[in-house]
Amino acid sequence: MTTERDLPPAPRWVSAASRVIRSLPAGRYRAMNWVPRRSGRPFWAALPDDLGGLLFRCDLADPLMREACLTGRYEPQETALLMALVGPGAVVVDVGANWGYFTLASAHLAGSTGRIVSIEADPNAVRTLESNVAKNGLTQVRVVAAAASDADETITVRRYGSNQQESSNFGVVLEGAQEGGGASLKIPARPLDAMLDAAGIEHVDVLKMDIEGAEARALAGVGRRLAAGAIDWILLELHPAYLRNQGGSAADVVAQLESHGFDTWQIDHSPSAHRRAASTDIGAGSLLKPLSAAVDLGDWPHVLLGRRGVDCRVAGIGRL
Repeated sequence: MTTERDLPPAPRWVSAASRVIRSLPAGRYRAMNWVPRRSGRPFWAALPDDLGGLLFRCDLADPLMREACLTGRYEPQETALLMALVGPGAVVVDVGANWGYFTLASAHLAGSTGRIVSIEADPNAVRTLESNVAKNGLTQVRVVAAAASDADETITVRRYGSNQQESSNFGVVLEGAQEGGGASLKIPARPLDAMLDAAGIEHVDVLKMDIEGAEARALAGVGRRLAAGAIDWILLELHPAYLRNQGGSAADVVAQLESHGFDTWQIDHSPSAHRRAASTDIGAGSLLKPLSAAVDLGDWPHVLLGRRGVDCRVAGIGRL
């Protein structure tokens, strides 16, 4: 039986398209949209050299894999910030790791002396994540197949779309966070503090979190480390509509973190910033603006939070 580790390398036409698109000074996403979304069976694609050239299972029908394969980046703004914040020996916690783009990038940036805890709730994504980690021999990465929450429990989640085939993207959402949704499944959930205790990690250099509206509960589950000042930087994607459906808000999440001594910046996710971050060696600080929880965060905010008193390693950021 063929396993993911037996996948072929990228087809020649995909490699050629990727080389051309990644070399463009502008227009990478317009060029990407011309590439067919089907390539037959999945294959091993490579991240660019500045992310270690690490291999990942790629299916061009998956929008995250497609973007990483063809442009060399996924969420280029967050990638630029990660590259500024993560150095050799760093401890990175990737909550909502999906198939592992930020896990792989962090493993390269932190090196063999770093520690990466990669947490993912979707069983399908976990299988690909584990294959990607094994393929690259990343012994510094610990994969945890669970949801981050505020208690030890079993939770019900739903897949994207009304059925699994309608969404080519991995991912699950807490039941009740969105209307409708795909098939439901029950998965284990644990407090993030407990998961980090099990990994033997007390201090976290960078916490990245993208968990489709479960942010408030996950952050409550890491309250001990937040109160102790044991987390330096947080890259956080917020989902206001999902939070509202659970009786919370994005502003409440930001205010809670600011009460723990964090300064907050909003990450520019405008189309122009996305193109600049993908196509140039951009100064990460130019992608940020100071933010207050009292300000309207918009429909889909991405924020960077830095603990006050921590040396700022992102050029161009001034403390609030």
